[in-house]
This record gives sequence, C-alpha cells and structure tokens, in this order.
Amino acid sequence: MRRVMSNIYYGWVIVAVGFIVVSIIYGNKFCFGTLFGALLDEFGWSRAMVTSVFSLSILSQAILQPFGGALVDRFGPKKMIMAGAALMAISLTLFGQARSLFSVYLSYGMLFSLAAVGAGMVVNTTMVSRWFVRKRGLAAGLVSIGTGVGLFVFNPLLAYLMEAWGWRTAVTVLGIGTGALLIILVSLLVKNLPQDVGQYVDGMKPHEAEQFEAIQKIPGKTPIVNQKDWSFKDALQTREFWLLLFGYLGYLFVWYSLTNHAVMAMTDMGLSKLKAATFFGYTGLITAASGVVWAWLADLVKDRKTTIVISYALYCLGCALFAFTTGGSSMILLVMVVVGAAHGAAATISAVVADRFGVSAMGKIWGTITMAGLLGGALGPIWVARLYDPAYSYSIAWKFLAVVSALAVCCMIFVRKTPKRFFFLTKQAHYNDQKAI
Repeated sequence: MRRVMSNIYYGWVIVAVGFIVVSIIYGNKFCFGTLFGALLDEFGWSRAMVTSVFSLSILSQAILQPFGGALVDRFGPKKMIMAGAALMAISLTLFGQARSLFSVYLSYGMLFSLAAVGAGMVVNTTMVSRWFVRKRGLAAGLVSIGTGVGLFVFNPLLAYLMEAWGWRTAVTVLGIGTGALLIILVSLLVKNLPQDVGQYVDGMKPHEAEQFEAIQKIPGKTPIVNQKDWSFKDALQTREFWLLLFGYLGYLFVWYSLTNHAVMAMTDMGLSKLKAATFFGYTGLITAASGVVWAWLADLVKDRKTTIVISYALYCLGCALFAFTTGGSSMILLVMVVVGAAHGAAATISAVVADRFGVSAMGKIWGTITMAGLLGGALGPIWVARLYDPAYSYSIAWKFLAVVSALAVCCMIFVRKTPKRFFFLTKQAHYNDQKAI
C-alpha cells in the first residue's frame, strides 16, 4: 500500500480535498436563493430586504478578503480552512435560531463571510497552485467546479429538508454536519507544500524539476507560465492586474445576482419552489461537467485566459436569453445550461492570475482581485432587486446583467500574457535610474 501511495502525486489528493471544501462552502452559500421565499414568508420582508442579507455577507467577505489572502501566505491553507469550517458551522447554527433582521445580519451576513474567507476559493486555489505549474489550469479548474457540484447538491437537498423539517432545522443540520466533516477531512489530509511529503511540484523527479527550472530561464524559450514572481506592490502597477480585477468584478456581479434571484424568477414564471430549486441545481451539474472539459482545454491553449473570455461571453448570452424567457421548462433549462457552462469555464481564473504573477504573493494579489469581485457580487443582487420592484419583472435586470457581462469580456480580451507596468510608471522608473547614475 505504501509503495502504491509513493507512486501517486499527492497534489491530486490536495485537489480532491479542495474540491470537497469548495463544494460544501459554496453549496451552503449559493442555496440562499432557495431560502429566499422562506425568509419572505417568515419575516414579511421585501425582496430588497432579503437580498440585503446576502449582499451584506458578500460585502463583509470583500472587505476581509485581502487580509485572508495575506494570512494564507503567512500561515498556510490548512489552518485557514479548518478555521473557516468551524465558523461555517457556528454561522449556520446561529442563523437557524435567528429571530430578527439584526440576528440574521450577524449570523449569516457577518460570520458566514468570515467562513468564506477562511475556507473559500482564494485559499483553496492558492493551495493547489503551490502544487502544480504545467497542470495548474486543470488542478485549479477541478477545485473551482466544486461550486457547481455544491450548487447542484445543496439547493435541492435544502429544499427537501425544508419541506420535511422547516428552514431553521434544515440550515442547522447542514451547518453542523458539513462543518464537522470538513474539519476532520482537512486535519487528516491537507499538506501545504509538496516538500512536506518529500515531493516536487507537478510530481517531478528531482532531476526533472532542475531541468524544468533551467529550461524556463533560457532566453528565447517561451515559458509555460510567466516565471517572475511579482510582489503585490509591483502587480498593482500593471494593466493586467486592473483588467483582471474589473473583469472579475463584472463576473461576480452577474453570477451572484443569478444565484440570489434565479429561483424566485422561475417561481414567478409558475414553477414550484422545489422544481425551481432543482432547475437551478442543474446549473451546478452543468458547471461540474463542463468545468472538467474547460479546465483540460485551458492547459492546451496558448493562453488560459481564452476560457475566461468564453465564460464571460456565455454569461452575456445566458442573461440575454433569460430576459426574453416568459415561461416554459425547455427555455428555462436552456438558460440554466448556458449559465452552467459559463460558470464552468470561469473555473480557471485563479490559474490565469498565477500564470501572470507567480505564487509567492498570490494570496494578496488574488485576494485583492477577489475582494473587488465580491464587491460586485454584493452590489449585483441589490441592483437586480431594485430593477425588479418597479416593473414586477426581471426582464430589465437580466438585460442589464448581459451588458455587464459584455464589459467583462472586453476587459479580458486586453489582458496580456506577460504583465507590464503602465507606460508612465515605466518612464518614471527609467528616469529614476538615469538620475541615480
């Protein structure tokens, strides 16, 4: 048995754990849309008020994310994920006991955001990026499609538990059960670096690792990735950082709007709550299935950003189709398929960031980009709720999201493979060098 394990690159075990963690964290997070109707009935709030709970959680996560990125650079992913799992269990348990808007804000809006910072996408994709270079797109993609699997499993699961036990017991059981599972799994299996198990990145032999590093540094050779490890300060001075940031902001603006309002939009079209939750769960299934293919393709194309451009373009198409959908299961399912494929294609965004800026400061760089994206994710659902209320229709909102997606596509198109400082900063640096001479 030990001999068999010695022939397996442990990085794939890390990918499997990251996939499970992401599935559970985001499965619990993205089933808020299934809770939407229950909260309306329980408290008598408006849709904008219910949306504000989700948006507060995302906004809190956005503010805290850069600190979380810095902490994972310092303490490593293992401690961060275990802390996040514990906070998730506490958050959902308190959420199940909430009796007022303030208690819902505190339990879900604040504590769950801390859980997502500790055990969310930034930590898990940073973790696997330390284990892979040549197959980084596939590894990061496999972890990221956990969001789709979580969405597919947890939305119908929560809807079923709510029908059987009510929403309070349902979220409490999910929080305690999944939190305990993650703590046990991570404590037993997660290692922070290949060196911790006596291996090298990508599972290379010692001589292969030396040759690979030497080849990447030969002038005239095109590296698989940009081998320079950028500091956070230097990355801020590049056009690529800001284009990635604004593109990601638009992406999460759209995605979180859909996760928050799609189920309610489908019930407005005549579907039952369980059927609408199941249909939206199919989005997660499509995300998982297509995400594997997108991640595999990302490592074959010249630049992994190609899949991100396709992703944002599919979001534009999906929102446009949703805007003109008035009902009918077939059309709604088509929208869910397009949105699911879009989310699956977005799974390699962390690999695109690592390709350009390296991994030494990835926690801060990726964390800051994620912070901006989460700000978009916090604002999106509120905008959609505001656009819904006057007309009692989501049509205008979906059209607006299609435009946002198109702008995100434009951002990604202009992201270069090798980052360069803004021209005025380059001139200033040259001037300073000449002055020093």
